[in-house]
Amino acid sequence: MIDYDNIKKKFENLGFIKIDKFIDDDNFFELCNDLNDQINEKFFLEKKRIKNLGGNLIGNININLGEKGDKIWAYLKEKNMNKLISNLTGFKDNKYSVFCGGNLLFAYPNSYNQLFHTDGKKKPRKIIISLCLNNIDEKNGPTELYEKSHLEELPYWKFLFKYFFKKKYQLALNKGDIFIREAFIWHRGTKNNSLENRILINFIISEEENKDLNYEQNKEIYFFDNMFESSVSGKLKEFVNVRLKVFYFIYKFFRSFV
Repeated sequence: MIDYDNIKKKFENLGFIKIDKFIDDDNFFELCNDLNDQINEKFFLEKKRIKNLGGNLIGNININLGEKGDKIWAYLKEKNMNKLISNLTGFKDNKYSVFCGGNLLFAYPNSYNQLFHTDGKKKPRKIIISLCLNNIDEKNGPTELYEKSHLEELPYWKFLFKYFFKKKYQLALNKGDIFIREAFIWHRGTKNNSLENRILINFIISEEENKDLNYEQNKEIYFFDNMFESSVSGKLKEFVNVRLKVFYFIYKFFRSFV
């Protein structure tokens, strides 16, 4: 039984909430295993094309899940996900946008830590519901974030002084768990030190249409750019981020004063 009042208080205070065993169903686990295998198989078949995507160098790319995403969302709704979303956000039932996608983090040694960032601005409000296809722990690239860093809109330099030396929350997930966070909370993807790709499924819930999202509706699984674009300027920016991280950090720091 979910304690909606307690969950809401924690979510509003911290900016995130984890619910263990939200789905505990063998059919769901089988769906996760099959989807994990399909994504990895397609990943190895399309390695040549993936090398041209934004996010390839840092080892972090996006996935469109196609019809499989709809099946996972159906499982979540069977567990009263609509009620949970309305309770946490105040969004009216089924009056919000849902974008289904995923994130693939390359296996060791082809992934790198991201710099801390937020996913868009504070308005329009978005939350992100995440679940895993393969269990996530400290070895295979857990998301790190700062609790309560969703409460105010801060430039990068102010974020560093206010939060950077505080304790970080590191997300561990088992299949069937869900993790819900404010999209605006400060977070980063970390390096995958395992020998297998780490796949995270994300449902982006927005109070209005998202024009800043590049997810597309498609029945097939396919890979596309992550936080860096596949343009020349995007690839240059990603190169500096990965190979010259100190300079990219300095650039982000001083640019945030503008």
